[in-house]
Amino acid sequence: MTVPSKADIEKRKKALEKFKAGLDADGKSTEKSLCTAIRSAVRQTWMKHPTKLAYLYEHTYPDMNPNTRTKWLCDCEMCGKAFKLADIEVNHKKGENSLLSFDDMVPFTKSILGVGFDDIEVLCKDCHSILTYSQRYNVTLDEARKKKIVIQKLKQKVATQKKELLAYGFKKSDITNEDLRQACYEKLLEENKI
Repeated sequence: MTVPSKADIEKRKKALEKFKAGLDADGKSTEKSLCTAIRSAVRQTWMKHPTKLAYLYEHTYPDMNPNTRTKWLCDCEMCGKAFKLADIEVNHKKGENSLLSFDDMVPFTKSILGVGFDDIEVLCKDCHSILTYSQRYNVTLDEARKKKIVIQKLKQKVATQKKELLAYGFKKSDITNEDLRQACYEKLLEENKI
C-alpha cells in the first residue's frame, strides 16, 4: 500500500482550495465560476463547429511546393498573404458579447456559435491580434499595429531593450524605466525607424 507524501497532501490541499474558490458557503458554484465554465465550453465547441470548419476548408488550398512540409495554405483576408493552417485563426467579425452573468449566456453563445459564413473571416494571427486590439481599444488599425509592435519590443529582456535603444542614439537617462523605453519605441515608430 502506498502512503501519500507531504507533497501529495499539500498538492491536494491546494487543489481543494482552488475548487472551493468557485463555490459559495453551501458548496454550490458561484455565478462567476459557472460563467467561466460555460465560456470555456462554448469556446471549445467553437473549435470543432461545422460553420467554422466548413469556412476554413473552403478557404484552404494545397501547398504544391515540394520543398515545404506544409500541406495546406490559407490566405489572410486582411493582409492577403498565404499562411499554413497553424498560423491562421477564424475571426468573428462582430464583437463577441461578454459572459459575466446568467443573463449573458444566450447572447454570448449565439455570438460565438450562431454565426454564418458572412459573420466570420480567416485572419493570420498577427492581423487577428491587431484587429482585436483596434476594436477593444477603439483605435485605428495602424495605431493598433504600432502599439502591438511596442508591446512586442517591451516583452524582450530589459537588457535587450536598452542595448537596442542605445544603438538608436537614445541616452541612458532616456531608458531607465519601462515607461521611458515605451516612449522611445513609440518615437522610433513615428519616425519609421522600426
